[in-house]
Amino acid sequence: MSHDITRDRNIEEDENYEGADLELRDIPLPNTDNILHSILNSLNHNIANFYAYTKFRDYLSENTLEVELLQRSMSIHRDFSALILNTKEEMVFIYPELLEKAEKLLFKGNTGTDFINYTLKMCKLINDYKKMLYREGYLPDLRMKLALNDM
Repeated sequence: MSHDITRDRNIEEDENYEGADLELRDIPLPNTDNILHSILNSLNHNIANFYAYTKFRDYLSENTLEVELLQRSMSIHRDFSALILNTKEEMVFIYPELLEKAEKLLFKGNTGTDFINYTLKMCKLINDYKKMLYREGYLPDLRMKLALNDM
């Protein structure tokens, strides 16, 4: 009983939490003024989780694996759609071929295909799209700064 009272006091102290499970709090995304950074943070997180689940697929049950991979695939699709919609107006004149390829994959898709292969194709396209954003100066290229600081 004292454990329940302690948990209630902890919840009262942190009234901002609105999660499904009070014991497992969500990890908040970093606060940033740039929406592109927020989208990319979420996108990179979901891609990393997707690859981790595909790498360790032999160690998970089939049902758990399918549910987790489908959730990650849908999250990647959502985040990439948000990234495209936030940068489409500027990129349509610079890289129309890449934008057309991305829209075709995102909004038309390949019906009847394996969603793992579909997501892997999407991840390759996301990588190209992120390189294009770095190249055009929408995002700072932190990799170059880190390499120069180490010298």
